[in-house]
Amino acid sequence: MITKPVKRLCCLLMVTVLLKVHLEAQDSMRIVAMPVFIHGNFFYDFPRSTGFAGGVDLPLQSKLKTITHQNGRQTVKHRDLIVAGDLGFYHYAFNNSGLYFISSIGKRFYKLRTYYFEMRANIGLLRTFYDGRVYTVDDNGNVKEKKNFGRYYAVTGLSFVFGHDFERSKKPRPIAIDIKPSLWLQYPYNSYALPHLSVELGLKYHFQRFYIHSKLQKSTRQPYK
Repeated sequence: MITKPVKRLCCLLMVTVLLKVHLEAQDSMRIVAMPVFIHGNFFYDFPRSTGFAGGVDLPLQSKLKTITHQNGRQTVKHRDLIVAGDLGFYHYAFNNSGLYFISSIGKRFYKLRTYYFEMRANIGLLRTFYDGRVYTVDDNGNVKEKKNFGRYYAVTGLSFVFGHDFERSKKPRPIAIDIKPSLWLQYPYNSYALPHLSVELGLKYHFQRFYIHSKLQKSTRQPYK
């Protein structure tokens, strides 16, 4: 014989399952074509390094959530999972120049449809070139100039992007603009790591033929009264 506490527990579990089903019944997943942006950035690293970078942004997955409130007002939350790659050059007068490749992964959050904010984790490789002549002396005392002398460094850091996507506006244009401050480390540097603070101003362009097929998950939520 089933006791009353067991019956109550079963009823509670059934109600919980039904609520879960109600919440997720309107979820959907499908494959959509999403734009791939090619971008160019002006780079400034404090205290006085300037340069340029170019790269590509690839959206891997997108989530769109619509929340209907009790007063009938709807809130739409949209975020993308993105990866990006950048190849750049900078020059620090009377010190060094550098070539770098940075790959990153992060999330993009849209606000008011056209504005977006991104958080990215970065990792890459930096090759520096000394700004001046470097000489070496061999065992016989001969002096020889070493051309393109420099070093390789690993780099890691975090970036925060604030931008405006004109392709999502009422009159769509295939461009976006953004500003990207970054905190990153260059290592090993004198047996330690050298911290950097940099900022980039970027212009993105979407060529109409460049799309990537990504997962789009849509969900609808309606709070219970």
